[in-house]
Amino acid sequence: MIRKISYILPLAAIALIAALFFEFAASTREYRPIGPGADAIVVLTGGRGRTEEGLALLRKGRAKLLILSGVHQDADLDSIFLKRVNSVERGKIVLEKRSGSTFENALEVRKLMEERGIASIVLITSGYHIKRAHYTFMKVMPEGTRIEAYSVVSPNFDESRWWEGGSFGLLAAEFVKYYWYMARFAVFGVPA
Repeated sequence: MIRKISYILPLAAIALIAALFFEFAASTREYRPIGPGADAIVVLTGGRGRTEEGLALLRKGRAKLLILSGVHQDADLDSIFLKRVNSVERGKIVLEKRSGSTFENALEVRKLMEERGIASIVLITSGYHIKRAHYTFMKVMPEGTRIEAYSVVSPNFDESRWWEGGSFGLLAAEFVKYYWYMARFAVFGVPA
């Protein structure tokens, strides 16, 4: 009997992890809706296509403010957008340079939102990162904050063939980080 259990428990654990991983992989395609708009668009920098998509949504009038979170200390609007931003748009773009992780992105954006009276955001990041980013922002933001998750296609991640090459590695790392964040929030809570 003990021998059977010693085989069954590891197999059950592997099956559970595999099921969670496949569910996680499927979630990379779930975040594309655009609702009625928001007070601000928040772009988590670090992946190609994210800032361009944020600027495109700002130009379409989806929000009145664009926050680029996690920008390098030496960056400015010209280095980010290669001088494609006009003077009116410059006044609508905020560069947040303090954060270095998804959790810090959420904390720093929360401060900006509180300072500016922002109650709703469109959160932009890559598909493989969107689930953890959305979860983190939901935990960190004040109750009642409306967060619309929006994922962009990343050139280094093929969501239709995630099991191949570098896409699998990215997804596996993000899977581990997602469950690490869940455990972290469950154990330590969220700073006020």
